[in-house]
Amino acid sequence: MNLKQQRTVEAIHQQAESITEEAAALYCQQAPSMLGEAGGQKSLEQELQSHLTALVNAVLMDSGGLFEAHLTHARRQPPEPAHDQELTQQLTALKQVLAQRLPITEYIAAAGHLSAAFKELEQPMAVVTPAPPASSLHESPLKHLATSYLTYLLDGQRTEAINLLKTEVKRGTDVRLLYEHVFMPVQWELGSRWHKGEISVAQEHYCTAATELAMAMLQPYLQVAPSNGFSFVATTVSGDLHSVPVRMVSDFLEFDGWTPFFLGANTPTDGIWQAVVGFKVDLLVIGASMAHHVGILRQLISAKHATSGAERVFVMVGGEPFNTDPALWRSIGADAYAPNARAAVEAARNLMLSSRA
Repeated sequence: MNLKQQRTVEAIHQQAESITEEAAALYCQQAPSMLGEAGGQKSLEQELQSHLTALVNAVLMDSGGLFEAHLTHARRQPPEPAHDQELTQQLTALKQVLAQRLPITEYIAAAGHLSAAFKELEQPMAVVTPAPPASSLHESPLKHLATSYLTYLLDGQRTEAINLLKTEVKRGTDVRLLYEHVFMPVQWELGSRWHKGEISVAQEHYCTAATELAMAMLQPYLQVAPSNGFSFVATTVSGDLHSVPVRMVSDFLEFDGWTPFFLGANTPTDGIWQAVVGFKVDLLVIGASMAHHVGILRQLISAKHATSGAERVFVMVGGEPFNTDPALWRSIGADAYAPNARAAVEAARNLMLSSRA
């Protein structure tokens, strides 16, 4: 982080509460019809605070992609032109307050990200919808199986959905192929339908919980290789409840001969390093599903050097923010990044080879 970035971040942090309050008041003056019903003021301040936090992280890590990822997520809540107008008004209010409160050099560092956001908001939502995974539901080599699995889940037939996959495994299909070409495209499809308002949050949660159960029930069918002598801890940062992607990475690494210590999701920083040191692992695998989790992840990695016994542990990261900005992992001090579970195995192997060089 250069001096300008540091000064900008510090200037915003010192005034964060008052910046948010002033921006909310300005928004209410400029767009009173958008404030909504009772309780709208508090909700507005929370939204503005989330924008400000994302902006600070983008400046801190010099990542336009990070703020873009935040904006893309915000635009889906809900994905309507009227909501885009609200976002534009909110960011405009923030920009005006920052222009008044920050020295010109620090303001320029922050304003660049906001200007890029305004350009994004001028584009139709369809343009900024994230691309599907390499194997989307409609392009999956196991399209028929994936579609049937999704249909069962949406009909509330969890047992039938899981039995469908167990039958496929007993026929000889590699469990990893089900992870890649059934679970991943189905999870992406569920997220896409939820963002479009085609399914409820309850349906999305039900289907995701069913997939987590399916993964647990299929795990014994993984043909694990002999131990390679390495071990890892896998989890997500505090506040990140999305465990499916990192669980997939954990299972793929175990298949490759690694000893796993999978902690699930939402693990506090102290707990993560306690596990890393306690289990004496070689690698920490950590996921971040949202842009605002990246700042927490950066703090987590920074704490490694102050944690006795963790100094030589490698850190590999993954998740949507890193897919959006492939250079972001270096900015937060990680040792490697992987866009998917299969790539994670290769990246982990390379880290171990580098440690022996």
